[in-house]
Amino acid sequence: LVNCCTIDWFHEWPKEALQSVANYFLKSLDMTDKTRDGVVDVCVAMQSSVYQLAGRYQAEAGRFYYVTPTSYLELINAFKGLLGFKRD
Repeated sequence: LVNCCTIDWFHEWPKEALQSVANYFLKSLDMTDKTRDGVVDVCVAMQSSVYQLAGRYQAEAGRFYYVTPTSYLELINAFKGLLGFKRD
């Protein structure tokens, strides 16, 4: 007997939570506040777009794509890594 049940524990984060997390993880970077605010806005916009595309994918393909908190943290860490690489 095989049970194919999935429980979706992942909910979309509010914009304020996404901003808070991005600000926390980007505060140690050497950049102006204006630049940091712009980067935070881009991170929030990208994550919101992923949520929308995941919903569209589910509607069109009938399959789920789970957007987890780890996905957002990976986005931020990828930016930090790329910025560090470009600055070196």
